[in-house]
Amino acid sequence: MSELHTKADQLKRQADLLGLTKEAVFTDEQAKEVLQGKITDGYLIKIKIDLDSMNGMILLLVSSIKKHIMEVYAVVGNSPIFRRVRTFADHVQISTDLADIGKTAGYDPSISENIGRAVYRVFTKEKLEDFLPLWQKKDPSRITEALEASLLQASKGRNIKLQAEVDKISTAKFRYENPMKGTINPISKPMDEMPIPEEQTTQVVVSAGEQSAIERQIAHFRTGFSKEVNMKTVISPISGVEFDNLVEGQEILFRVPTETQEGMSDASLLGLIDEEGKVSKEPLIGKFLGIASNKSEYHIFAEGPNKYLFHSVEEQPVKVAIPKALGQTQNQSKVASTQNKKKVIAPVEQKSAGGNLFLLMGTFVTLILIGVLIFVMVIL
Repeated sequence: MSELHTKADQLKRQADLLGLTKEAVFTDEQAKEVLQGKITDGYLIKIKIDLDSMNGMILLLVSSIKKHIMEVYAVVGNSPIFRRVRTFADHVQISTDLADIGKTAGYDPSISENIGRAVYRVFTKEKLEDFLPLWQKKDPSRITEALEASLLQASKGRNIKLQAEVDKISTAKFRYENPMKGTINPISKPMDEMPIPEEQTTQVVVSAGEQSAIERQIAHFRTGFSKEVNMKTVISPISGVEFDNLVEGQEILFRVPTETQEGMSDASLLGLIDEEGKVSKEPLIGKFLGIASNKSEYHIFAEGPNKYLFHSVEEQPVKVAIPKALGQTQNQSKVASTQNKKKVIAPVEQKSAGGNLFLLMGTFVTLILIGVLIFVMVIL
């Protein structure tokens, strides 16, 4: 009976982890790779706070694939337990210490809430785009600079000192095994603070679960594909095709972002890594499907090999490279170069021919004058 319970518990754990992982990734295939340990799907930013006479800790959990905040924990107060909390410790130890602080009521819920909300406001989607390449290298620089002013304003403090570390992590395991459950709750993402008229309250509640326009566009493009691959668009400012001129089915070029572990996994899947482990730098061709956009981002979708969906994101309209565009540019350069050479050579040849003509005429005139002179001398 105990064995049955054990197996049932294991199955339940796997199902729970799979469900949590799907919240941080785009596809089931990515979720399986995360659970198998082939890729990681998130970063845990650990920030220690010294604020006037108080101490605290912030844990910021971010999806590295969907590029958004999963959870924020902020715990600030006067508990002596804060002295043993270290940013270099693993997340289980830090979470355990914060849970102990919560059990002893050694923190200020109001200030903690304000600080957590400030973290959400600082790390917008656009700001995360700037920080994620640094966090991929486990580089915590610029975190304290980005947060200091906002946290001081949120806490109404005078002096603040921050220390930060970055860990690559499975977001699902962090959330599933979190010792803070039931003791310290994550900070809710702040909503628009404009007051909502009472007559609009019902309408807002009904529409709260609906997708935004861009989310509906993205969902439409994902339909029918076995796997989605995050790519980088190959940009060609001179010979590329502008967004507005792209036609459905047109071939455009992409590259795999191999600077990430997920990118290396995708490169292997797409056959870009040889037996020696070298990664091909050749771009891949995708058949353009369309663009989902709003004011700040443009999601480019194309059909790649093996029915894979290529997905790249740009912050503004760009000119997209197409196959053979580079060769055409080179041919045009060669033709232009040849024409320029002809233009340069022709005047030189004309100048040379003109110079020879004047030389012959001068010689002829000189000979005539010499002949006339000799004739006159003979007569005299």
